[in-house]
Amino acid sequence: MEILAGLELCRRLYKLHFQLLLLFQAYCKLINQVNTIKNEAEVINMSEELAQLENILKEAESASENEEIDISKAAQTTIETAIHSLIETLRNKEFISAVAQVKAFRSLWPNDIFGSCEDDPVQTLLHIYFHHQTLGQTGSFAVIGSDLDMSEANHKLMELNLEIRESLRMVQSYQLLAQANPVGTLFTDNPSWRHPRPRRS
Repeated sequence: MEILAGLELCRRLYKLHFQLLLLFQAYCKLINQVNTIKNEAEVINMSEELAQLENILKEAESASENEEIDISKAAQTTIETAIHSLIETLRNKEFISAVAQVKAFRSLWPNDIFGSCEDDPVQTLLHIYFHHQTLGQTGSFAVIGSDLDMSEANHKLMELNLEIRESLRMVQSYQLLAQANPVGTLFTDNPSWRHPRPRRS
């Protein structure tokens, strides 16, 4: 029973890894398509702008851990005033204040546009900024962190998938061999396992 359970676990692991491989390949195709259409004249590519803003906000987040920022009561009246305060803060390049505001607004409106306490405040600010900058526009997009070469990771995933499949086949073949030739039969029928008879002098 333990062998069968282990074999079933291997099968499920192979299926899970194969789904991961398909998902990764689909993601690579999506990135390639985005890279193809980003040079079109009617498309507005904000990737570089948001990538620079992301780096600045990450530095601001690290610097804001030991600082206390006063937030005006007017900015905490409604969600609309809070978003407006965030946009103005970003435009004024007060990035430490923007990070602090997002964290404060989450306590007032949990699980809303400002996200939850577990969410990254930098990513939340990027989403809000991108949404505000593209209001009334079509064809705008931004891709952050897509400059990495995915081909090597895809190749390694493919190799690992083939290794898991080959290991699974070997386990299945051993299982079939054990079912066809029980241990007791192997010992009695194989001549190499028979002890030689003593010779008479």
